[in-house]
Amino acid sequence: MGPLLVLARTALFWERVWPAVWPAVGIAGLFLAIALLDLLPFLPGWMHVILLIAFAAGLGLAAARALRGLRWPSLEQGRRRLEIDSGLAHRPLTTFDDELAAGAGDRDSAGLWDLHRRRLAAQLRKLRLGLPRAGLAAVDPFALRTALGLLLVIALVAAREDWPGRLQRAVTPELSAFAAAPPTRLDVWITPPAYTALAPLFLDPATSGEEALSVPLGSRVLAQLEGGRGLPTLVIGDASTPFVAVTRDAYKVEAELTGGERLAIMQDKLELAAWRLALMPDKPPEIEFLSAPARTERATLRIDYLASDDYGLSAVGAIIRRLDDPKAEPMELNLALPGPGLRTAEGTSYHDLTPHPWAGLAVDIRLVAEDATGQRAESDPIRTVIPERIFNHPVARALVELRKQLTLNPEGRLPVVRALSEIYERPEHYFHDIVVALAIRSAERRLIHDRRPEAVIEVQQLLWDTALHIEEGELAIAERDLREIQKQLMEALNRGADDAEIQRLMDQLQEALDRFLQALAEQLQEQLAEGGEMQPLPPDAEILQGDDLQNLIDRARELARTGARDAARDLLAQLQNMLENLRANPFSQGLDQTSRNAFEMMRNMESLMERQQELLDRGYRRSQRPVPEGGRSPSDEQETQEDALGQERLRRELGDIMRRLGEALGEIPRSLGRAERSMSEARDALDGDHSSDAIAPQSRALDQLQQGLQAMADRFMEQMGMGQRGSGQVGARPGMGRDPFGRRAGDGGLEALEGVKIPDRMELRRAREILDELRRRRGDRWRPAQELDYIDRLLRRF
Repeated sequence: MGPLLVLARTALFWERVWPAVWPAVGIAGLFLAIALLDLLPFLPGWMHVILLIAFAAGLGLAAARALRGLRWPSLEQGRRRLEIDSGLAHRPLTTFDDELAAGAGDRDSAGLWDLHRRRLAAQLRKLRLGLPRAGLAAVDPFALRTALGLLLVIALVAAREDWPGRLQRAVTPELSAFAAAPPTRLDVWITPPAYTALAPLFLDPATSGEEALSVPLGSRVLAQLEGGRGLPTLVIGDASTPFVAVTRDAYKVEAELTGGERLAIMQDKLELAAWRLALMPDKPPEIEFLSAPARTERATLRIDYLASDDYGLSAVGAIIRRLDDPKAEPMELNLALPGPGLRTAEGTSYHDLTPHPWAGLAVDIRLVAEDATGQRAESDPIRTVIPERIFNHPVARALVELRKQLTLNPEGRLPVVRALSEIYERPEHYFHDIVVALAIRSAERRLIHDRRPEAVIEVQQLLWDTALHIEEGELAIAERDLREIQKQLMEALNRGADDAEIQRLMDQLQEALDRFLQALAEQLQEQLAEGGEMQPLPPDAEILQGDDLQNLIDRARELARTGARDAARDLLAQLQNMLENLRANPFSQGLDQTSRNAFEMMRNMESLMERQQELLDRGYRRSQRPVPEGGRSPSDEQETQEDALGQERLRRELGDIMRRLGEALGEIPRSLGRAERSMSEARDALDGDHSSDAIAPQSRALDQLQQGLQAMADRFMEQMGMGQRGSGQVGARPGMGRDPFGRRAGDGGLEALEGVKIPDRMELRRAREILDELRRRRGDRWRPAQELDYIDRLLRRF
């Protein structure tokens, strides 16, 4: 019972302590919460001191009062606590130690007393002690302790790792108003708007007051100040913006420069720094014609323009209005910019407007330039006639004339219907072509029965397509496709499309050019077969052969692949310029057969390398799969056999390329022979179901194919560029010594055009070597996955 009695007295003391010390604990907790929230340092020094004294006084008084009233519970109080918690009646603990007052010698009295004590002992075996109760509800009826606990949790979360510094600042007020202020550090930046592409300007306080700073209107100023006394202010002209306190001694402000000639930082009525400003408003762009819009040899509209803007052009266009019908909806053209974000752009844009219903009409053309903020500027108008296609076939010429009549008078359908009916009734004039007959009859019926305004436009398009079919057949379609792919490629280069899209459009451009040259040659043969006479060349004529165009495309492809997209864009612009001014001449030729064979073999080699890479990747993935206990799965065995057959097909295809290469060049690069042997080793390993053993020879084969492709390219360039140019130099102009590309006579290779910045051969070779090394390392499947992923990202980018 002794230990239980000590615990009972301790519980009584606990219950007396909490009500007594609660006021002191509450005061200390409130001060701790305010300190962790870092509120006291923002008060004036005198108020901070008063609050500290008030908290200290309150805490001291509460503690003294608590200590004065505290007493350790007595033995009787402990016994009574046990009796109450045990539910015992008649205070057995108090009476258990009593003695018999009388009758000690009487047996009956002694026996009765012993029975009484045994009953008390039985009750004492049921003693128990209840949990202590703080009893705070009596002294805190409004449960302020709960609010204080929640406030302490919030303060601890807000303070985080800064709690020691906040506690220190809470107990160290600024006692003197004349104390030295902490040293100041001022940082000021001016960030021009993003469309200006200008770098941020850092303002040095040491240079304040010197010459005025020229910054664009709408720039944002960011200022940060550490140290000093008092809240600083940013002054721009007559407007003031207060800083925002980040910490106790750190301030920050941000504002936009919309006016004012002076920028200053003020603190405690003192000027820390000031700068004079010269805000420059964004000027509207300017644009003008370099020459009057002209018609090219291929009946396209050529527009030469010069545009400029102080921070960069975003778009250039042309607005065309009819002179005979000013109320008609104007035609808008988007002109090609030489590059994105140019401040000065001098360019030439070609537009095939011959299919447009306004072809052949007098119009007004205004140039329009727009900058990044949406400001527009227009040039003075120039009157011209939209180029129209000259048709030689009488029926085609008649259909185009009827199309123009519908443009001039859309309501006058009846004369057009009668003329179409007369043409339809004479099929011998269009060689009984059923396609032409159906098109003419369809146009006639639609003009009669379809009264919608849109029907006229649809009929005009049908008449145009029919006239093209009669006049030139496949050549017109090939020419249209060539122009369209040129436009798509230039737009892709201007917007920064990825390499895969650029290479795909380059391939389409090459195919479209081949089709165009082939259709041009077929048309020429037909004209000669019909007795046409070859026209003599003018004295200053420039001769353009197909291999020059092919070389130009290949050079542009190489430039785009190595990242020189601006140079590739310039080369393609030159190509477009040459094609627009191209005259089909009996002395012109398409791609010679040797060049075609060479480029075909190069493409076959690239395709073979891609398939070899796929086989290598499949084998590597297969080798990384876990092998089941029962051996390789049937699917893995089947895939291995398929790869063995595929490897053999690639080996045979390589042999065919080597045979054709020997016939064309007289020799075969040794690396291709080594690649063929490596392919044989890989095939044997796959046939033996040793997929992992095939990875090494496949990697060597891929590396050797790359070396062979480079050797082939060098050999073909030497043969076509150096060996065959001397006998018939392309584009020679009598007395000028230049070819169609504007080059001086030299080694015959494609040199940089005037005004076009193109990397030299050494730079291209270095870039090509880097790409080759990246591809070689990509083929090494034993490299870490992280390194292979990095190489893949490099190859996708460059």
